[in-house]
This record gives sequence, structure tokens and C-alpha cells, in this order.
Amino acid sequence: MRHEQQVLLIDADDTLWETNLKFERTVASFCELVRPLGYPDDHVRRQVDTAERANIARRGYGARSFLLTLEEVYLGLAGHRALDSHLEEIRRFARLLVEEPPRLYDGVPETLAYLAPRHRLFYFSKGDAAEQARKLALSGLERFFAAHEIVPEKNEAAYRALVARHALPPADTWMVGNSPRSDINPALAAGLNAVYIPSQHNWEYENEEIRPGPFIPSGVEGGRLLVLKNFRDLQEHF
Repeated sequence: MRHEQQVLLIDADDTLWETNLKFERTVASFCELVRPLGYPDDHVRRQVDTAERANIARRGYGARSFLLTLEEVYLGLAGHRALDSHLEEIRRFARLLVEEPPRLYDGVPETLAYLAPRHRLFYFSKGDAAEQARKLALSGLERFFAAHEIVPEKNEAAYRALVARHALPPADTWMVGNSPRSDINPALAAGLNAVYIPSQHNWEYENEEIRPGPFIPSGVEGGRLLVLKNFRDLQEHF
């Protein structure tokens, strides 16, 4: 079934382009950097995960918060053996996360070009606003979106606020993304529809069981869930 004249809220990280793998590669480089200190990689990764979750709560998402996490973990592991050259290398890791153009997933530009004339597309991402806007600009995809919305956290309240701000019809609005935690569950909880495109390299922090949305009276559309294999498959449904 093809849906006509819908509003598509489209996630960015690990939906339009590769993100978590870049962070995973950075963590691998960090483990290599601190290996001479004598700590096993799995211990270093646990330290990074713990510090990252704490820093997200205090400072939000993004490369800047991640840099502070790596610096904090490094100084904790190295102690009096900490080197300025290592801290500079860690800062270089973080700069690469921001400065390198996003690596788009297969079929993304063509699919957005197909969808944009037929539907109203919103870029809806979370994290550091300047960083997310920069990635969109570097991606070359900005022209496909009618509006850009970047929020600190994508929860039910954020979806309800977005709907109210743009007077969006919930029954005809779909969140498209890879994250059950940030894309699918809060959108369904807010009475919207959702398109779940699982990622093979999803960030563990974003994984959770998909929950059904609230009860919707018979005859009123909303709360629908569509699961697709890849972004290109949107062309078969919208």
C-alpha cells in the first residue's frame, strides 16, 4: 500500500548516514593509544561506556561530549603517566568525527529526491545543534527538507512539541529511523506512525524493545508501525 501526501520526520545518524561505526572506530583507536598503559581493551571500553552515559546526562550527545569522555577516561587510566601528545591525539580523534563528511547509506539521495516532491520531509535529529546542522550541510541533502529540527533529546514530549509547533496531522505523520529508543517508541507514544529501519551497527544505548503506542479509537489512523530493510524501500510505500 502506498501512502499519499504524508509528513515524514527523518532521523539522521545511522538512518541517512553512518555514525555509530565512526565512533566505534574512534574507540578502537583510543584503545590502541592507551594499550601501552597495560589495560585490556574490554576494560577500556567499559570505562568509556560508563563515562559516556554519565556525560550524556550532563552534556548531551555529540563529538564534544565524546571528546570529554575520552579525555576523562584517559586521565583516569594514565594518572601521572598522562602525556600532552596523547591528549592532542584524542582531540584529533574528535575533530575527525566532526570534520569528515557523512558517509551516506546506499540509496539515500535518490530516495529523498523521490520523496521530496510527494511528501513533506522534516530533518529531525538530536544532539549538538551546530554539529548536526554541519553534518546536514556537508551531506548535500539539505535541499530535500522543508524544515530542520534538532533537539537535545528525542522523547515523547519532543514529538508532541514538534507536532504542535508545525500543526502536523498525527494520523499522516511518520517518524523514520533506526532507533527504538529515540525514533520509534516515543513517536508511537505520541500517537504518530513510525517506520523502523534497523541498523546492523546500532548504538547499544539506542536499543530497546519496541512498545505499542496508546490505544487509538477505531476509524482513526495513527500508531502504525512499518518495518523496512533499508532506506530505499521507502519508495515502495510512500
